[in-house]
Formats: sequence, structure tokens, C-alpha cells
Amino acid sequence: MKLCRIAKFILIVIGSLTLVWIISPATIIPPTDPAEPIYISVVHDGFHSRLVLPTSNGELIQYAYGDWNYFARNRQNWTDGLAALLVPTQGTFGRRKFNNVAELQQITEQENYTLLSFEVAQAKSTQLLKSLEERFNRNIHTVIENPLTGLTLVRDDRDYTTWHNSNHELVTWLEKLDCQVRGFVLWANFRVQHPQN
Repeated sequence: MKLCRIAKFILIVIGSLTLVWIISPATIIPPTDPAEPIYISVVHDGFHSRLVLPTSNGELIQYAYGDWNYFARNRQNWTDGLAALLVPTQGTFGRRKFNNVAELQQITEQENYTLLSFEVAQAKSTQLLKSLEERFNRNIHTVIENPLTGLTLVRDDRDYTTWHNSNHELVTWLEKLDCQVRGFVLWANFRVQHPQN
């Protein structure tokens, strides 16, 4: 009887710690003293996240990853939703351009998104921007416009799964910018921990 109570207590503790780990925010730690620093942004709504990079002409490009039917084609019924959660589905890769930071901030506020900005090395940002543009253009023949999100989207070469969703993709991009990400990233619950100089 005593052993049963100890086992229940251990399961409750493990379950509680797991729940706290799942609901606590994932922490983005930008690089310390990046060379020629430039601001980038992460935009999220609590479930999905996107990355915003500056261009050489002062524009900003927002990149997003998701499920083709659910995210790109707005087929947000329960069958497409369950498919996106439970089985590998066709991925999509999208982008949206902004003229400047003020426009990004205005639209982010209108859409009730969280906007996180921090500095990375300009060379790393430029390199990632080039890579993401090449990725987008690889499947440009599949391009569609999504009027609900303002994104232009193409089919992606990588399948979308629960364990590789928009937040996992964001982490991959951030790591290429020499950022570290700690915590649970199944859904978007990010915060920035600015490095101590």
C-alpha cells in the first residue's frame, strides 16, 4: 500500500514537472556582441511563429512554414487539422514583404501577434535571407496567395509534422543566426533573453 502511494506521488511530480516544462516559454538567446549587428524579429500568435529579416534596401521579409492545406489554402476543417497534427503532410513555405519597421509593427498589432526583436550579425542575416529566398524560388511554380495571412506561399520540399512545425523551423533558422533556443517549442511561446555583455 505504501509503495502504491509512493508510485502515485512520483507520477504526480513527473506529470507536474512535464506540464510546467511544456507551458513555460521557450527562450531565445541572441548572440553576444554580433559583428555589424542588425535587428531581426520573431512574430508569433501563441501557436505559430514567423521570422522577419531585413533586406539591403530597407524592406523586411517575413518567412513562415506550415501545412499546405491548413495554412496555405485555409482548409481549416477538422480533417485537415487532424491530418496536420497526426501524419506527415505537404509542407508550405511562405513570405510577406513589409516596407519598413513601422508597417511591420502596425500589422503585428492589428493581428494581435507578439513581436520580439533582437540583434544578430548582419553577415549571418544576409546569408540566411539568401538561403530562404532560394528555398522559396525553388518551387515558385506552385505559388499561391493567401489573402487571410497576406503571405505568398509555395509547396515546400519538407513534410509538415507535429514534430517539425513552424516553431521547429524557426528554431533551425535562429540557430543559423547563432542564437540559442531553450525550452519546449511545439507551439509558439517565445521570449528573448538578451545576452549579458
